[in-house]
Amino acid sequence: MYKRIKIFAFIIVIPFILCGCWDEVLVEKTGFITIVGIERAPLGNFKLTYSMPIIDPDIKSARSKVIDSEANLTRIARNNVNRMSGKNMLAGKIEFMLYSKEFAGEGRILNANSIFERDPSNSILAWVVIVDGSPRDLIHQAEENFKDKPRSSVYLNDLLERAVSTGNINETRIFNYDLISMAPGIDNTDPMIKITDKSVEVKGSALFSDQKLVGAINAQDSGLLIAMMKTLKHKKYTYNAGIPASAKEIYSEKQSAAIQLSQNSKKINVSIKNNKPVVDIYLDLSGYADEYKWDHLNDEKEVKKLNEHVQEQLRQDCQRVIGYMQSIESDPIGIGNMVRAKYNSYFKKVDWHKTYKNSKINVHVKFNLVEYGDIQ
Repeated sequence: MYKRIKIFAFIIVIPFILCGCWDEVLVEKTGFITIVGIERAPLGNFKLTYSMPIIDPDIKSARSKVIDSEANLTRIARNNVNRMSGKNMLAGKIEFMLYSKEFAGEGRILNANSIFERDPSNSILAWVVIVDGSPRDLIHQAEENFKDKPRSSVYLNDLLERAVSTGNINETRIFNYDLISMAPGIDNTDPMIKITDKSVEVKGSALFSDQKLVGAINAQDSGLLIAMMKTLKHKKYTYNAGIPASAKEIYSEKQSAAIQLSQNSKKINVSIKNNKPVVDIYLDLSGYADEYKWDHLNDEKEVKKLNEHVQEQLRQDCQRVIGYMQSIESDPIGIGNMVRAKYNSYFKKVDWHKTYKNSKINVHVKFNLVEYGDIQ
């Protein structure tokens, strides 16, 4: 009898569990925002541009709908767009936040991102990207001129993912951008892109200091920065190395060599000497000559010469990148965090960005050419 009661109760409850969703979202009546462009406007307002894929089988020609708005708050701008679009705009599918250099230079990105922290319906996994130019122009041109490419959000995602895999930029999402912005001893880096006639180019990395964009480095230097920040493991980073001077006498058309780099290890030592931070960065790299002059790399002396030359050039380039970052007071490696953890009382007494600028930072590179092909 007890068994029968359990079965009967189970049969009664099941229909209520499987009755379906009560908060359905009709795709035809919803606009899914995938890209948001933000730049400054007069009186401290935002210029916002929204890109939404068109989900309508009757419309064949257009791929995305682009709407412009202007307001002092991103939420107000979205409400304005709701009144223009005729659809309920959802932000949970945002993939890219595109900020202009000028807007980022004013230190306004963190405030603009605050809506993502307060409203759980917003996507904190969206990319934070700096545009060298106008995000509004980029979004409109991508929709109007890039007919031979996938939808803008798909195209940008593929472009940035590829640049990350080749070690040319660091992946920056809203959640880690905001976390780093709150940390006193480390600064952000963001991918920087620029529109050309028929495509978008990944230029390199935007560098920040105390939440403001203060400079930029190209794609190759970004790879060296990533090696000093974390590692280049599992990335296909190509380093453009100048060849030794003796080789240029015969092969003047080949002024450099393409070296595919991989990283074995990274170590950073921090100490305080004479009331000044002293930092030693040790990089252990290896690689193979992917493109090189037609020469005698089967000769051990030639291999050693190239190996030593690339090692020294890597060291000089890393030291140059460090020098530039110190000059603009940008600390994306997080040396300040290391000082704060190890010498907290010292860190509290100093203005870190000023102290970082005058710190002594030395880069030590060990490089080993492991492969150079079989042609003789």
